[in-house]
Parts: sequence; structure tokens; C-alpha cells
Amino acid sequence: MSNMFEKFYERYAPDEQEVIVLIQHTLGARYDNGFWDMSVISLGMVFSATGETNIRKGRLEWPVTKKEINGAKGWKRFEREQIYRIKVRKLLDEYVPKEASPEKFNSWAIIEVLEQSVACPELEAVLVEYKKPVIIEDKVLGTLILNREFDMFETTLLWNSNDILFMLEVNPESKSSWSRARTAAKKLIAEQKIWDENMREFAAKKLTVLANDWQTEDEGSKDTKPITEDEFAKRITLLEISITSGGSFTAYYNDDDMFRGHAVEIIGSLKKGIAYANIAG
Repeated sequence: MSNMFEKFYERYAPDEQEVIVLIQHTLGARYDNGFWDMSVISLGMVFSATGETNIRKGRLEWPVTKKEINGAKGWKRFEREQIYRIKVRKLLDEYVPKEASPEKFNSWAIIEVLEQSVACPELEAVLVEYKKPVIIEDKVLGTLILNREFDMFETTLLWNSNDILFMLEVNPESKSSWSRARTAAKKLIAEQKIWDENMREFAAKKLTVLANDWQTEDEGSKDTKPITEDEFAKRITLLEISITSGGSFTAYYNDDDMFRGHAVEIIGSLKKGIAYANIAG
């Protein structure tokens, strides 16, 4: 084991366990102390020594160097919706984020990949269920289709006469979270006129000065009139919005090229109002 990876592995229990695991997808990579921390999401595990089956989402992580990240040890190490036999070590409880329990966080370090395309009836049944479409027809929200990769229902609907992508962030295993998210979404839509006005005004107050700075930096724009807050608020157009079962939402507005195509991101909640605006993407 590379010395540069020692800090990564010290967060995990020393004992290795062999498991059969169903991979959902590769989640991403995070730079940490000289190496990249890769992670994939799993949909279930079977422990080889005991036969114990754990059918819930988990996180599998492993470190790679900059040279390895785009190769067979990095992004290409796992294929989505495949079953593997691997060796893992459990994340120590003290390293689990405070907002989660160790059981819920369910995080492991990958020590070795032993075999790909493994036969496992329990996990094959999980995959069959996972791939079944989940669709809800709602009179207000339209046709909601569950995107399992991102744990959200998606629909397209009218927002102040424009089509937008509307997403409900849910726990796929908890139908009560589906219901709460639908209730929150309907409240936001019912009050869309005032929310839209408030989001535009909030973004204008926070970002008009920045928009003018960007305009000044553009060559050939010296004679262009400064953008006013009123103009800024009118120029941005809502593209998509997501909302959680707790009523927190994130909206993305088209910037009308004021930030060279970056989106205007606005975050808030039904209870507390709008809290944040910046450029994203």
C-alpha cells in the first residue's frame, strides 16, 4: 500500500471483508492531500463469510494518483449496474459526518477488486427492481418520473408561461418523502408569481454590481450603459428548480449572457425565504 495513501486508509477499520456488491454508478472524485479520493455508490452488498445481505445504498471509496485517475484504477474501474466481488474495510464511526449515523452512511474503502460480473441472485433481483420505472401522475405537477441515479422525481411544467424542468429531491425508499416533496412543490408553484419576483429582485441586489464588472472586462464594451438592478431582474429567466421534502429549493436562471453563459443560482426555503444568490456552472 502506497505511503501517500496512509492518511486515507487510517480512517477505516483494519480488518478486511470480502463482499459481493452491486454498483449503481461512479459518483465522483475529490482531491485530498496529494491524491484523488474516488467514490462509487452501491445498491446492496452480500458478505461472503456470513451470507448476510445488506440491501441499501452505500458508498465505496479508494485513493488514486493524478496519473491513475483517468485509467483502469480511476474512472474506468467500475461499470454501472454491474456486480463485483471485492475486499473492503469499514469506515470508522469517528469519521462519519455528524449529521448521519454510521449505519445510514454505510461507507467502505475498497482494498482489492477480485472479480467482475459475478452471479448473485439476491443482487440480481435488486437490479431488476431498481430498473423498473416509477411514474406518478399528478394533476398539478404532471408526469413525475423517478431518476434513481440522482434520487429525484423530474417533470416539465409551466412557470410564468415558460416550460421549466422541475425536480423533487426524495428518498426513493420512503414514500412519505415523496408525498412531502409533492406538497412542498405544489405550494411553491401556487405562489410562483411572488417567488419569481422575489428571486429576481434578490439576485439583482446581490449580482448587478458583479454583472457590470464582467461587462467592463469585456473588450469593446466600454461605451455600453451600466446594467441597472431593474434590468438585471427582467433579463434572467428560470430554467430549472429543485425542491426537497423539507421545502428547501434551488433555482437556476439563464443569465442572458451577463456572465458569459453561467447560470444564476438562487437558494432558499418555503419557511425562511431566499438566502443565497451567485453564479454557477
